[in-house]
Amino acid sequence: MSLQNVIIIGASGNVGKPTVDALIKAGGFTITALTRKGSSSSFPPEVKVHNIDDTYPQGQLLEAFKGQDAVLSLLPPVDVNQLNLIADAAAQAGVKRFIPSEFGSDTAAPEVLKLIPMFNKKAAVTSYLKTKESSGMSWTAVINGAFFDWGMKTGFLGFDLKSHTATIYDTGDTHVCATILSDVAQSVVGILKNPKETANRYVYVQTVKFTQNQLLAILEKSTGEKWTTTKRDTAEARQTGVEKLSKGDMSGIADLITGGIYAGEPAAVYDQTRKLDNGLLGLKDVTLEELVDKIVKGQAV
Repeated sequence: MSLQNVIIIGASGNVGKPTVDALIKAGGFTITALTRKGSSSSFPPEVKVHNIDDTYPQGQLLEAFKGQDAVLSLLPPVDVNQLNLIADAAAQAGVKRFIPSEFGSDTAAPEVLKLIPMFNKKAAVTSYLKTKESSGMSWTAVINGAFFDWGMKTGFLGFDLKSHTATIYDTGDTHVCATILSDVAQSVVGILKNPKETANRYVYVQTVKFTQNQLLAILEKSTGEKWTTTKRDTAEARQTGVEKLSKGDMSGIADLITGGIYAGEPAAVYDQTRKLDNGLLGLKDVTLEELVDKIVKGQAV
């Protein structure tokens, strides 16, 4: 039996919006968006809205979580203590499944945490959820690598669709696992439809696997132009990220993460060490060429 009643914290964000759309499209779910009282976010008519104070008081969380089968937390892992308190409230309210804000590199791998230290906060929240298993609340953490379509459209992955320029890290030949946002959303639907098979574990999904040089060649073919490239060292990118963040410059996040995912295994190539859950969660096959062509044309993927 699927987990039908789901409440989403962060339902208006980059992952939240497509997840809401996927749940509505799938049907059979009662969806609630948990928002702070000052929020101006709007949602489709199928979504109930529950407002609480900005500080996420425990009493208000308990009230919001009553009758919910699952909590999907998409809050950024900045305040681990706050996220753990949200998990406490969910367990106390009788929630059956908690899906934390992992959605990225494989934080179950110690090498990843060493390579990108900021991901330790994600891992800490998931570790805390494991302590709630005895209370009857299970958890599932989604590992999806880079957000491919978002990363391409924003330039986060190092490719500028407007200027036709690219930053190639190291040799450009290391592989990266990546997932489009609609597939990330589908993975949540799949978890809720398959609670037994996904309980108390990490699930691994990917839409495509690519190298920078491979992606560059496809982009040049799709745009019909030769792109301008510059080189960058992944170690330098990570060090720059650390230095920026130490000074409060949050742009260092991009340096740290891109320097990590393009450094090679295991931060970005988890399909070599983990079993993918694409089939279980309902992801469909698509080629890198098809995706790139649609993104270049501004089409939905």
